[in-house]
Amino acid sequence: MISTLVSLGAVVMAQSPDAAASSDWRAAASLESPRAGVTATVSDDLIYAAGGSGLLAPIEDFDEYNPAADSWRGLQPLPMALERMGLAALDGRIYVAGGYTKDSPTDPIDDVWIYDPSEETWTDSPAMPAARANFTLVETGGKLYAVGGSGAGAGVVSVYDPAKNGWREAGEEPVADRRGAAAVALNGDIYVIGGVGESGGLSRVDIFDAENETWREGPALPGARYGHAAAIVGGRIHVAGGRASSDATLRDHLILDAATGQWAEGAPLPTPRSAAAGAAHDGEFYVIGGGAGGGFFAPFTAIDSVDVFRSGD
Repeated sequence: MISTLVSLGAVVMAQSPDAAASSDWRAAASLESPRAGVTATVSDDLIYAAGGSGLLAPIEDFDEYNPAADSWRGLQPLPMALERMGLAALDGRIYVAGGYTKDSPTDPIDDVWIYDPSEETWTDSPAMPAARANFTLVETGGKLYAVGGSGAGAGVVSVYDPAKNGWREAGEEPVADRRGAAAVALNGDIYVIGGVGESGGLSRVDIFDAENETWREGPALPGARYGHAAAIVGGRIHVAGGRASSDATLRDHLILDAATGQWAEGAPLPTPRSAAAGAAHDGEFYVIGGGAGGGFFAPFTAIDSVDVFRSGD
């Protein structure tokens, strides 16, 4: 059931205690190959990056980053080449769901696979209720939530319960067609940030209470954006890059203090990028891959850079 949306008021921008020059970002070891539309997740102090756009089609790369060693290593490839799929960690295993494939570059799939790091193997998992791509897969409360995206499954929250090894639907989303949004989980709430809908770019932030399965409106972004990276660092939501309604590629870095509902400006990315992946580890915000262009141009402007911002918290 959808609750009445409650506005938290006008956007308030402040100077974050983390805000500084771009030199506050550092470069980590680069990906083994440039890619936009890549996804990432964190499990057991390791960062996993999967898929993305090749020059002509999605790729099957699946890599593991060790922050302690600042190094990447290639793992068993994805079961099929994918881009703009969901990726999340749950109970020490990595789930990949949906996305676009080489054979289905415009129609999403509903397939789900599980990677076991201890065995370094992929296995099939029950499919999502319907196909979707360009969405986010989020873990909270020991369950996975698929939100946003395009395809038959878009516009409805889908929930995977490992205890039942199955999916169910948990009600409609406030925006039916919301592609390129970022979503993160904080204190049992899932923040769905920005994106692009039928009316164009979105600045709105919607918050899903996973326990009660209700929605409320959160503090809007200072401006519309989609294709941005996001992660939780030090109890704050960090958002970086993406594309504006004008289609300009952004290097903005914004930080939301959920307790006060205020967005603040952080140190901007060293270079503009969109369709990058976001991850958090040990008080640092990782922005992985992406491209300087968007849409058709994303694969041709893909980068292998990994930039890391150290939170002041």
